[in-house]
Amino acid sequence: MGCSVFITATDTDAGKSYLTASLSRALLARGVDAFALKPVSCGYEAGEMNPDIASLLDAQDMGSGLADEINLYHFEAYAAPMFAAQAEGESVDVEELADWCDRRSQQHDLTLIEGVGGLMVPLAEGVLVSDWLQLMPHAKVLLVVRARLGGINQALLSIDKLQRMGRGPDWVVVNAADEHGGVWLADHCAAIAPYLGSETCLYEMPWLPGQDDAEAFLSESELFAVLEAMVL
Repeated sequence: MGCSVFITATDTDAGKSYLTASLSRALLARGVDAFALKPVSCGYEAGEMNPDIASLLDAQDMGSGLADEINLYHFEAYAAPMFAAQAEGESVDVEELADWCDRRSQQHDLTLIEGVGGLMVPLAEGVLVSDWLQLMPHAKVLLVVRARLGGINQALLSIDKLQRMGRGPDWVVVNAADEHGGVWLADHCAAIAPYLGSETCLYEMPWLPGQDDAEAFLSESELFAVLEAMVL
């Protein structure tokens, strides 16, 4: 069975897709047998593909016709999965979702599994993203924190939740996300570090507007080295 990493975040728009796509590009460029999934997606315009799915397909040089290879549930509404699914008369089966992820993780040396929203986002009635994560006990956990006003509070709440779940996290990436986020990076890391267990590694992701810049930065990062070493 290959290794898997569940990439979650403190909030929507924290940079999960950006980081997942950039890591995928960097790993594939180095020859690692890596695969990136976006199992649940919400929000797309009529006649278009969800942008997160499109981003991961592009990062892996996969055509739009292969969307089903990386995505199980996709809903049109820009809403939490439970409500987006209900709007279409559908529902998310979390056990099916976890099994689908596990089966795909067995096909590659390293599988990046991008979550949806944050840990407390409702997938279905009485089911949260955190419940999905708990059904994948072998997956490592990477938490993406967006550096912005309010970001420290969101980060510490998410870290506390993961620790009470017994799920680390294994890595925390504080992401500048835009040209303004850089001023918050040091303060976020300083505030977060005392609350991390010895098993958690903390990293900074500066604002890198170009995809090539992000790929180059990650290729030289300690995080990349750790992920690469997991499958060697």
